[in-house]
Amino acid sequence: MKIKNVRFLAKANIKGNKKSNSILITMLILVISLTLISSYAITITNAMNENKRDFNSRLLEVDPWQKELTEDVIESIKNVEHVENIYPLKGMRNQNFDVLNVSDENGINKEIQQQLTDKGSYICAWSLKGDEKRSVIAGKSLDESPTFSCIIPSLFYPFDDYYDEVNGNKNNLEYIDGESLIGKTLTLIASGGEYFEALYNYFEEPIGGNEWLHLPALEYKMKIVGVYYSSPTSDGYYNDIFVSEETGRLIMEKELAASNIDLSDKNSDVAKWWNTPSLRTHYLLVDDYDNIPYVYDQLTDMGIDCADMPELGIRGGTVLISSILSIAGVFLVFSTAILCMINLIQSTTSSLKIRRGEIGLLKAVGYKNSQIFACLCYEHLSLTVKAFIIGGGISAIFIAVSNFINNHRTYVDRLYIVRWSDYLIFLAISFCAALIVPLICQLIVLHKLAKIQPKDAMG
Repeated sequence: MKIKNVRFLAKANIKGNKKSNSILITMLILVISLTLISSYAITITNAMNENKRDFNSRLLEVDPWQKELTEDVIESIKNVEHVENIYPLKGMRNQNFDVLNVSDENGINKEIQQQLTDKGSYICAWSLKGDEKRSVIAGKSLDESPTFSCIIPSLFYPFDDYYDEVNGNKNNLEYIDGESLIGKTLTLIASGGEYFEALYNYFEEPIGGNEWLHLPALEYKMKIVGVYYSSPTSDGYYNDIFVSEETGRLIMEKELAASNIDLSDKNSDVAKWWNTPSLRTHYLLVDDYDNIPYVYDQLTDMGIDCADMPELGIRGGTVLISSILSIAGVFLVFSTAILCMINLIQSTTSSLKIRRGEIGLLKAVGYKNSQIFACLCYEHLSLTVKAFIIGGGISAIFIAVSNFINNHRTYVDRLYIVRWSDYLIFLAISFCAALIVPLICQLIVLHKLAKIQPKDAMG
């Protein structure tokens, strides 16, 4: 039988088949579930896994409040399972700054300056710790740069109007492309311009603690040398910049030198803290994010003060959503595929029963089982292509609208921006599934087709 005859017969059968619409809807559900659920599941899971691997997401703060962090104590901490390393804080912790201006050799950037005036400014500067390496996607890393250099996020928002006062959510955010600022200089001053805040530790039997130290609000110029990729799985990053550990140390030295604190005074708690390594806060690096509870429990049992959350943690809601999509997503996709197959088998079987006389007539006039099977397959292929086009289109429109909305919302909302490359991969998978599932169903009921005889045309 010629292809055009198969097509003609298949199209005629689709119009006359009452089960065609149910088959089409079933295939639509299969395509949409595979593309949408899978795309969002892989997007959120990948983002969370990236953040789990982040240095700061595996970093626990250890303080000398119950016991000083002497060399023996540090060695005992290093021997705890899953502890990779421990680093003393050599200078600045993460510090909040206001941005006074953004400039280059041509002067101050007037557009950004106007936004700083209208909205206010706010950034958080993080000092690298120990052997931390912060990779960049453009420009130079801090390893390749002199002191008082910084790297900024790929999407930068150094303004103070990020959160809505009512519900903590902000729309229509115009992020700055971080790459456009490479080579420019940020002029910073401690948040509020009043004083630079620092925490110092003290230890007195039986227990120590920490106190805030208010130092002069000095201005600092940080040259932007690179841009890093910022993950949307935490609240931070949209205005977080990173400086080298040496830059953090120089900032603290400048702040202390500008104050009235005598660092040679043996009776001064601040002087003791600055001059005594065992009184410094330390940062403990865990080998895997999921091992943080174990390490925390071990250090607590050893009588060591340790934070129960990482330095830059992942939002609890993100972990929950990722877990739900990881489990429920797989369940929904497979259950949908199985239900589609069951539904298609029932529809195909029912269709054969209803069309028994028609198939018997085709055999009576000389059609072979293979030719009739080809017609039935072409029917399902036509419905599959139609369902794929409609379902793929619906999914694409949903993702495009969602991406457009979330593109200018908060960083957490950007978590739901799906990469089109991921969507296309799952679209291809859904097309393969949409082709294979009907074919399997046809093969399952092939024996029923073979049992239909020409005499059934009279039924």
